[in-house]
Amino acid sequence: VDLEVKTKGAAAFGSLGLHAVEMAGRETSTGNRPKRVHCVSNPCTLRINDVTIGVTSSDVLFHISSDETNANLPPGSRLARIAEHLLHQRSYYPLFPPAKGACLDLARYKEWEMPCRPDILIVPSRLATFAKEVMGGSTIVVNPGELTKGTTGGTYAVMDVHPMEREGLEKAVREGDEEMEHGMKDRVRVDIKRI
Repeated sequence: VDLEVKTKGAAAFGSLGLHAVEMAGRETSTGNRPKRVHCVSNPCTLRINDVTIGVTSSDVLFHISSDETNANLPPGSRLARIAEHLLHQRSYYPLFPPAKGACLDLARYKEWEMPCRPDILIVPSRLATFAKEVMGGSTIVVNPGELTKGTTGGTYAVMDVHPMEREGLEKAVREGDEEMEHGMKDRVRVDIKRI
């Protein structure tokens, strides 16, 4: 899904993901939603300006972690390595058969494929929250956690994606560079907040 600059937001709905979008000036009657908010499928790969974002609400990190074995890993690397499985296999759910209790329609497995490697991958999970660079810094993986935990509040992520520096773009145009590094890891700030 390609979204233009004027997009106010995108919402993907799921058991661990977003359930409502609140915006100032929003109509409350049924069927009226702002034109700058787009509802997308689950999972979804969308592009907003120069940023490609992958989103799934399936708790694939938990499912992979319960089926894997590991030893002698550096502290803090396990969750990033699990997330890399999705990117290496270009799938939002690289397990077959799926974990018991996973809500997947296997007849639509093609829709679980990633058409490209996203710059930002959002994978909510009940595992520890994190935001990490993976794949040599080319992708930022974010686990915002669960929005609610039983009857108490959970966590969510606030992401700020800054535009590319004007000087760098102008220099690339002057020099005729058709491709340039977009420096995503230097342009994104992720804060995990508790409700």
